[in-house]
Amino acid sequence: MDSCIRSVRDDHLIVYYNGNIITKINDSYNRLKYGEFMGNRVSHVFDDEAKIQETYDDRIFNCFYKEETMQIRKAEELCDTIKNKNKDDYIELFKDHYYQVHKTEIISGLIKDSFGDRVKVKGEDYIIDDRFMVDSNATAHFRVRTNKRIKMTDELGNDMTRRVRKQWEFLCIVVKTHGRGKKSIKTKIGLIELDSKLLEIIAKIIFLLRPNITDSVFVGQLPEWLSKTLKAEKEANV
Repeated sequence: MDSCIRSVRDDHLIVYYNGNIITKINDSYNRLKYGEFMGNRVSHVFDDEAKIQETYDDRIFNCFYKEETMQIRKAEELCDTIKNKNKDDYIELFKDHYYQVHKTEIISGLIKDSFGDRVKVKGEDYIIDDRFMVDSNATAHFRVRTNKRIKMTDELGNDMTRRVRKQWEFLCIVVKTHGRGKKSIKTKIGLIELDSKLLEIIAKIIFLLRPNITDSVFVGQLPEWLSKTLKAEKEANV
């Protein structure tokens, strides 16, 4: 007998395993695990640099590519690559997971290599010349110098004031991403494609490094001190 599966229904499988009849969801993971692997851990070796080994927990896999190891929980997608013996799809899945896990590290390195000390990474925000900021949603902001006092009531009902310092204000800018098609970055596991949101972030950083001060819509949003600073730097060719 080369399978634990006794019956296949539209939405579930009837499985005989360890002396018991059980039902399992009819998906690529269970079809492979209780079919070809007889309920044992799923594993597959594509070649010397790419292989998959299920952990002792169902649907969690240790995945290997080149010299990197990652734990991936996309059981159905991984099982599809095994069933189809498709190493290219496995590598794409591995790289996508690698990018998501190491995204901050990859982006920080890219920003530092591209723009040096003029752009600083703070969490998921990118600070440009300490006066502009682009956040992880590719929304731009400019620094403000606001130091307000607001009226409040404490827990005992007493009136009080608190100083509130606002650092950033929304800045509306529209930029075009540079070039067309996909962009990739070189990593230890090969080229990894950058997502469209990151490309938008980079385009806005580039714009804010050398803003167009003849753009009245852009300059009109800025506080006076900042617009004067930008114009003075332009005149001084800084």
